[in-house]
Amino acid sequence: MKKRFLPLTFIAMVSVLGSNAHAQPKATANKVAAATPLKATPPAPQVALPAPEAMVIMIRTSLVALSQANSTNNYTVLNALGSPSFRQSNPPQRLAETFAAFRTNNIDLSPVTLIEPRLTQPARIENGKLRMTGNFPSTPMQVNYDLMFEPVNGRWQMLGLSVNLSQVSAAKPTPVLPRPN
Repeated sequence: MKKRFLPLTFIAMVSVLGSNAHAQPKATANKVAAATPLKATPPAPQVALPAPEAMVIMIRTSLVALSQANSTNNYTVLNALGSPSFRQSNPPQRLAETFAAFRTNNIDLSPVTLIEPRLTQPARIENGKLRMTGNFPSTPMQVNYDLMFEPVNGRWQMLGLSVNLSQVSAAKPTPVLPRPN
C-alpha cells in the first residue's frame, strides 16, 4: 500500500507597507526628544517535546480517530481534531478520498488501542512542529505512522497524518546453542 502523507500548509503573513513607505522623510523643524532605549524583545519560546506519556496518547488518539472515521465513513471529527491549517487543507471529503483504500479493504486499525506504539526515529521538533514516526508492532500487518503536530493555543494539534500497513515477515527462531562448561 502506498504511503500517503497529507500535505502541510504553511501560512506566511506579509506586512504590506503604504505606498509612501519608501519616500524620504521630510525635514522637520520640530526637535526630537531624547531617544528612549529600545527594550530587547525576548526570543521566541522554545517548543519542548511533550512527555513520553503524552506522545503515546497523541499517537494513539490520532490513529483511533482515523480508525473511527474509516469505519463510519465520517471524517468530520478527524478533521476537527486537526490544527486550523490541517482543517483548511483537508476538509472531510478530501480525507475520505485519501483514506478510501482503508475502507475499501476493510482495514481495522482498532488493535492500536492494545499495542504499545514504537518510535522508529526519535521524536523531534522541526521548525516548531513535532514529528513522530514509528509503528505499532502488530502481526501479520504492521501499522506504520508518520504524524506531525503544531502548537495551537498551548496544545499540540495534528498537522499531518500518514498511515500505512506493511507485511511483517515471520521471524526465524533463534537456535538455542548449548552453553560451554
